[in-house]
Amino acid sequence: MTPANGSILEARDLCLRFGAVEALRSVSLAVQAGSIHALIGPNGAGKSSLLNCLSGFYRPWSGAVLFQDEDISTARPPMRSTLGIGRTFQGIQTYPSMTARDNILTGFHSRMSGGVFAALFRTPALIRQEEAFTARAEEIIAFLELEQDRHRVVGDMSYGLRKRVDLGRALATDPKILIMDEPMAGMSPEEKGDLARFILDIRDHFGIPVVLVEHDMDVVMDISDRVTVLEFGEVIAEGPPERIADDERVITAYLGAAEVAV
Repeated sequence: MTPANGSILEARDLCLRFGAVEALRSVSLAVQAGSIHALIGPNGAGKSSLLNCLSGFYRPWSGAVLFQDEDISTARPPMRSTLGIGRTFQGIQTYPSMTARDNILTGFHSRMSGGVFAALFRTPALIRQEEAFTARAEEIIAFLELEQDRHRVVGDMSYGLRKRVDLGRALATDPKILIMDEPMAGMSPEEKGDLARFILDIRDHFGIPVVLVEHDMDVVMDISDRVTVLEFGEVIAEGPPERIADDERVITAYLGAAEVAV
């Protein structure tokens, strides 16, 4: 259910400290349903800290995180995943000795029902559930254009393909929103183009909003509906990409003299 104000995930006045370091200072954010919301800023601005607060890996000192108007500030990451908050990380989180399809199938773990008895005796309900998850995994494989790689060991795949498998596993959790931390880091221009297309399709075809931390400003300006800019743990600007590209404070703090395509 989408709240009346249209936002599916909100941060309200989040503050986070690590000793004497203030990672976040009264940061607020509202991610609208059906949107791609980018977070940008220089290294150390607090972007990953904010993502970790949204997904439950960090607990802010003060403020609140709301998902579909429900306060989930104390919910741990497994519970947030069950609620529908999907996450990918900067590093690759795949199992290198497993195939692409088996990696994607691990994403269904939190959605499986039944206990030890069902697993030991292979009950009909468990078999039906496994068949449904396998069919869904094949749909994800087709969506990510991994048909020729489904049975390849992930450790033998290129970096870009492994990142695609990582995304597939996140989609297997059946997210209502997807949080992505620098998904294009280390990718070639061609791999970035492919992933940008998949992110757009996730929004447009599946209706899943995306929160995205990304340093490639051309990508951010091309695919984002809204951009929030952080500096030293504070929000210094927020708005549509074209306004952010012309914001003098943002240019001074982050974009510099580089040209940004809008």
